[in-house]
Amino acid sequence: MTRFSLIMMLIACMFMSVGIVMAQEEEAVETPMEEEVTTEVNDSTTVDDTVGGDATIKGEVIDTTTDQNPIPEVTVTIVGSDGQEYTATTDKDGKYERTGLQAGRYTISYAKDGYGDRVGKTKLVAAGGEIFDRIKMRERDNIYTFFRKFGFVFYPLAICSIVALTFIIERLFTFLRSRSRIGTEQFIASIADSLRKENIMEAVSTCEEAGGPLANVLKAGLLRYSQAQIEERDITKEEIQESIEEASLLEIPELERNLPVLGTVAVVSPLFGLLGTVTGMITAFTTIALEGTGDPQQLAEGISQALLTTAGGLTIAIPCLIFFQLFDSWVNRHMVEISQVSTEIVNQLIVGEADA
Repeated sequence: MTRFSLIMMLIACMFMSVGIVMAQEEEAVETPMEEEVTTEVNDSTTVDDTVGGDATIKGEVIDTTTDQNPIPEVTVTIVGSDGQEYTATTDKDGKYERTGLQAGRYTISYAKDGYGDRVGKTKLVAAGGEIFDRIKMRERDNIYTFFRKFGFVFYPLAICSIVALTFIIERLFTFLRSRSRIGTEQFIASIADSLRKENIMEAVSTCEEAGGPLANVLKAGLLRYSQAQIEERDITKEEIQESIEEASLLEIPELERNLPVLGTVAVVSPLFGLLGTVTGMITAFTTIALEGTGDPQQLAEGISQALLTTAGGLTIAIPCLIFFQLFDSWVNRHMVEISQVSTEIVNQLIVGEADA
């Protein structure tokens, strides 16, 4: 169950790391960013849909860059209030025209591969009238264009994400590999039974079979006690504890290895995100100072960088902090377990020595 939970947590973190990218690629229904409408009737005018007429709907589709380049081969779908559907396609100049429409209200939608779908506002056209709809379409981001929006902050954030993922996986394998092959309670009971029978080597064999930090530490104490028996000399409690502490100094650092790196990444990643936020806002305010607020597209670049870098830093820091706390709690649990069990075993050895 524990291994399954760890795998699920790791998968969740991986989905968090790419969640922003996938969100950028989703198709969304948007309202027009810019619209120029020329109509021969007022929207408040009631138009009889049954009255015939040679109404015309035409327009232009451009991209969201500062150059406002036309987008050809956009499929334009015009749906009337009666459900009747008409289609048109933009030419090389990004323009389209649909004639022979009945008077009434129409909803216009735009679609093209590689671009986010758009749905315009409802248009009202009179018999023999004409309306013009100008709309922008945003090109969908790929991995390269999305991360390019981060600016120079992308590079330290990318390094942090690689380091975090590497050491999280490495620590997971280390802790899973260090698990005892025998349950803790069963292991302690087996050791205690061997000591009651004064069979030290059987207890040592049990430690070798179980594996893990606890077994390795107890094995060192048992071997020191066995050596004293072979030399036919008395052994003190302090001497056994000293051998156990020496073994602990080898086992615990192995469990704590690379945890400071994860802690550092968890602290530094949001700071890099904040740096990107500051530089993005500087870009936005510089645009306002030079160009004013007339072009939202130029302002959006700086604001987008500010928000994306903040989200990126938090996306890296949150799983790092979660796994750091998880690994740290495992280390503390092993330390407490080693201390309690080794004390119990040492006392049992000393009592057995005194009885003998």
